[in-house]
Amino acid sequence: MALNKEIWVNDIKEQLLPDNTFVTKGTDYSAFADNHQIHIPVEVGLIDVEKDRTQFPASVTTSNDTEHVITMHNFTTDAVRISNPTDVELSYDKRRVITEKLAKSLNQRFIEDALFQIVAGTEDKVLYENDSTIEYLINVVKWFDEHNYPETDRYVLLSANAYSTLLKQLSEVQTNAFLSCADLKTGVIGNIFGLNIMKRSIAGAEGAGVPAVFWHKRDYYFALSDLEIYTQENAPGYYGTVLSASVRFGAMFAPAGDDDNS
Repeated sequence: MALNKEIWVNDIKEQLLPDNTFVTKGTDYSAFADNHQIHIPVEVGLIDVEKDRTQFPASVTTSNDTEHVITMHNFTTDAVRISNPTDVELSYDKRRVITEKLAKSLNQRFIEDALFQIVAGTEDKVLYENDSTIEYLINVVKWFDEHNYPETDRYVLLSANAYSTLLKQLSEVQTNAFLSCADLKTGVIGNIFGLNIMKRSIAGAEGAGVPAVFWHKRDYYFALSDLEIYTQENAPGYYGTVLSASVRFGAMFAPAGDDDNS
């Protein structure tokens, strides 16, 4: 009996980039994921506006708009051996074990790529060990305000240690207010000073000493393509069916800085 690819694709795809991961807290360009590169036009600056103009003709402004580019990378899994595909397909639980392993493995690579982009783009603004977490968050708000960012969609990813430090620095009233804003379905564990707080074991690369990093949704872009499944049934030497998955993912981080286009 031939493997039902549609079942496997649907089961794996629904587990990719779940809503509770920080990877989805950006602008989604997945509709264009079939391209090798996704080019995103960026508006730069504003056009002068004069009140009750008396001098004609008006000045001509040259558009110096630029673009951001998301490079799509192809992520492929090693093959998984399925000894009895018919039995597995008829059992949701048995199939789930395999699809979860494939999805979690892919998600981990997406997380690594997205985190690298965000940390690299904010390396002068990350929280390092021994810094005050609460003071850092106050400075994050200040930075967002000084650069004219919208009040919404502001995110901070804390390491587990930084999160623990934050809770120790908050009063009981502040802690209750912080936790009351949690939305675990989206991965937000609390909100303080208008910042959506998320948590991960580490907030940067292993050993980098980065307990926190922040970004705004409009500065972070990502895209995920459709999933492809490859199978070989009755594979000699494997005594069963082997299955592998392929999907394209890309992420980039480009802070807008002083340019206020909100």
